[in-house]
This record gives sequence, structure tokens and C-alpha cells, in this order.
Amino acid sequence: MSKSNTQSTTEADIIKLHNEVKVIKENHLAHIHDCIHRVEEQVKEQRSYFTGRLDRLDNRIWWIMGIAVSTLLAIIVENML
Repeated sequence: MSKSNTQSTTEADIIKLHNEVKVIKENHLAHIHDCIHRVEEQVKEQRSYFTGRLDRLDNRIWWIMGIAVSTLLAIIVENML
């Protein structure tokens, strides 16, 4: 009797686990998949935004460096005359 009781309990547990796995696959994994795709889109948008901002900042730094070098050259030329 003990064996059949254990076997039926094991079978019931397996059926419960099978149903739980099925629920997880259908519900939770689908939601996680959707969330990941939304996050990917947001990351792409943020990346393009910050790339543009960094490019503008880079251009400004080059302008400042150019002005500083040209000012230094002007001072050197002025002292030579």
C-alpha cells in the first residue's frame, strides 16, 4: 500500500509541476520577453540621444582648443615683432 500511495503522490506532484511550468512558460516568460524588448528600444533611444550630445560636446572642445592655440600663436607672433 505504501508503494502505490507514494507512486500516486509522485504522479500528482509531477502533474502539478508540469502545470506550473506550463503557466510560467505561457505567462511569465512572455511578459519578461516583452519587457526586454521595451528596454532594448529605450536603450537605443538613449544611446542615440547621448551620442548626439557627446558629438556636440566634442565639437565644442575642439573649438575651444583651436581658439586657445590660435591665441597662443598670436601672442608668440606679437612678441617676436
